[in-house]
Amino acid sequence: MKADQIEEKIQELENWLIENPNSAERNLIESDIKKLRTTLQKKS
Repeated sequence: MKADQIEEKIQELENWLIENPNSAERNLIESDIKKLRTTLQKKS
């Protein structure tokens, strides 16, 4: 994934969290966001 694609995916996941604040999958989504941010930091 390119940096702009990673940023877009992070935004999509953050929006999903806003739309689904009480979802059982919340921890999984937050974990995915952290992994993507770490990947993004390594690319810059």
